[in-house]
Amino acid sequence: MMKVNLLIGCLLLAQLTGFAKETGKPNVLFFITDDESWIERSAYGWSNLPTPHFDRVARDGVLFMNAYASAPSCAPSRAAILTGRNFWELEQGAFIQAWLPKKFPVFPALLKQAGYHTGFTRKSWGPGMYPPEGHGPDVAGQVYDEALLESPPPGIDPNDYAENFERFLADRKPGQPFFFWAGVYEPHLPWGEGNHERLANEFGVPLENVPVPPIVEDSMRNRKRRGDFLYEICTADQQLGHMLDRLESLGELENTLVVVTSDNGSVIEDLEAAIPLDRGKTTPDDLGVHEPLAVMWPAGIKAGRKVTDFVRLADFAPTFLELAGVEVPDSMSARSLRNILTSEDSGRIEPERSFIITGVEWHGEFDPASKSARTICNDRYAYIVYYANVDESGNALSDENAVKPVIEKLFDMQADPWQMNNLIDDERYTEVKQRLFEQLQAEGMRTSDPRATGEMSIFRETRDFVQQRKRNGYK
Repeated sequence: MMKVNLLIGCLLLAQLTGFAKETGKPNVLFFITDDESWIERSAYGWSNLPTPHFDRVARDGVLFMNAYASAPSCAPSRAAILTGRNFWELEQGAFIQAWLPKKFPVFPALLKQAGYHTGFTRKSWGPGMYPPEGHGPDVAGQVYDEALLESPPPGIDPNDYAENFERFLADRKPGQPFFFWAGVYEPHLPWGEGNHERLANEFGVPLENVPVPPIVEDSMRNRKRRGDFLYEICTADQQLGHMLDRLESLGELENTLVVVTSDNGSVIEDLEAAIPLDRGKTTPDDLGVHEPLAVMWPAGIKAGRKVTDFVRLADFAPTFLELAGVEVPDSMSARSLRNILTSEDSGRIEPERSFIITGVEWHGEFDPASKSARTICNDRYAYIVYYANVDESGNALSDENAVKPVIEKLFDMQADPWQMNNLIDDERYTEVKQRLFEQLQAEGMRTSDPRATGEMSIFRETRDFVQQRKRNGYK
């Protein structure tokens, strides 16, 4: 009888544990840097940069090997995260310096309605406008920006992210679950000239050890510039460490889902090149959209896992809502990561997550004649399509011509991870190119991408609008 009771007790305990994981409302700390590609974190094996707090999250949770921003530009990428949609599904929200239409609900507001204490520091969505038909500055919750660092190094934002997080925590009601968006501004330009010396003195990375991508000439000038950039990633990681320590001291870390990522890729510069290097941020290549992503939740995630599923940062919107027990609105086309997070396995958890599609319409540094692009990437290949927006005279193209590829690129990501050898004209890859093009078109039609459907009016009008704003100094 005792054995029977013990067995029943064990079964009940297992059911209650599972129930807690299914129905509990975890806190969420969403820590997002500004302009950082996945390669910059040593957890992925290329860089030697010391970021122990990111490494802790990856070690005590899940490291995602194939996490992608929707776009290589901050405003559309962040819009996709907030709404749980592809950037091309967001009308004016697909463009930097436009607005995020209010018709698309954002997950922080839904969490707030469900009783969460919500807030953010520094950068949530933007840059852009806040007209009546768009979401406002509180799109990620209440702002906490008052705490400032006394004397930050050159290039480092004065926002004291960790202190603002602590003030946010102090404002919540006892037992109230929270969501906090830590919108760290680093490593966005400008970088402090000379911070490569601080990288050596404070973090033990001298110039000779600064990792330089093979697409950049390995010169002393480039090493110094890269060192100035990487110093900002290290300082951001310190801020993450302060936040984790605070949660641990409060006994809150166990039930807090910690997400660490970035909005788009790194700014990749080559000071020795005759023309600017068109790689990284704002570009549709891997360095523009492939992001670092580590997630921990001691109460709900098995530690020490590496996942190869292709995931979108936009997938976190339905994930947060589902874990909080909030109904996911039909507007969110992204898919919850709950099954991946709570799995005990590594590798490919959901076989259907075998590819990703990203793209870009326009960024503030682009000239009026710039091209737009879409990328489809899987375990083996990356196929990039560029679309023209104007003709040689600068006149807007018709819908029919705006959806025709004008430039194509194809890369073997296993043999050429730095995308240095374009295979598009190699006849051996004709079938591969055609298959990827057809898949890109099919997904574009399924998700109503204007570059597939040909319904370009909103994109054309918004592109003209933001370019006029740029000419007027964004007034």
